[in-house]
Amino acid sequence: MGQKLAVKKMSHKKPLLTFRQTDPIRLECAIDLNRLFDSENERSRFDEKWIPFLKSEPYNHKIYRLNGNQITYQSEHFIPLKKDNRPPLLLVFGNPASHSVAAGIFFAFKDNGKESRFWKSILKPAGVLSFSFDENLPAEKLNALRKKQLLKLDYETPFRIGLSVFISLPSAPSGPWGGVAGVQKLIGFKALRRLETEESKRITKCAKAFIGDDSRGKVVTFQKNAWNGLRSNQNPDYKIEMAKDAKLVGCLRDQPKIPIFGAPPTRLAGPARNVLESVVFGKAS
Repeated sequence: MGQKLAVKKMSHKKPLLTFRQTDPIRLECAIDLNRLFDSENERSRFDEKWIPFLKSEPYNHKIYRLNGNQITYQSEHFIPLKKDNRPPLLLVFGNPASHSVAAGIFFAFKDNGKESRFWKSILKPAGVLSFSFDENLPAEKLNALRKKQLLKLDYETPFRIGLSVFISLPSAPSGPWGGVAGVQKLIGFKALRRLETEESKRITKCAKAFIGDDSRGKVVTFQKNAWNGLRSNQNPDYKIEMAKDAKLVGCLRDQPKIPIFGAPPTRLAGPARNVLESVVFGKAS
């Protein structure tokens, strides 16, 4: 028994979440399941759900690996290395869609060439970000062009755009295992809260590096967990009606000089567009 306790104690020296940037838009992440789960029951429930989760999205097999007590996976995160005089704007979403991670670009074009509502119905009409390319090209080429233009800051916008996700674990974009709800279904509510503590540190550090001392910089979240995990404790809890009315306004956790705003989820394209336009152009109160 003494030996088992010693092994468990040593395992807790490992970080719960580790990550490294492997290309300008892709992260390689690892989660120590011994740190993520507090009990054997939590771990056994995860093991029962792992295969159904993996099968819920064809790309999951390409981006996930489970090896003993460690799960490794690819995720997404983009902060441009190139700089100019435009104010930095960091957009934070709930979690990545597995097909977008595999494609190497946020909100990737699908194989049928269909463009995500985020680009065409939210960013572009809000005047926040617009690209120029032939939309009749195959999805793979369109994704590559968008990635290239993001990296070079080659887009029509008054802002320098950064993109990240609050929960790094990817999932299907919809369905029973979709979104952050699908991740919570896989690992459980308590484990998700533990993971969010680490993810919050990751995003806060990233935002501080990206925005720096630029007083014009802003962070906008598009999901409930992202707002609740990144806002200061003095700011209000997420409520969808407050998000729709552009009333979720505060400062980044432990970074009082960096303003943060909570927008509705991207599935609500119209309200998300209106709130984004309001907060980034200084109309929110």
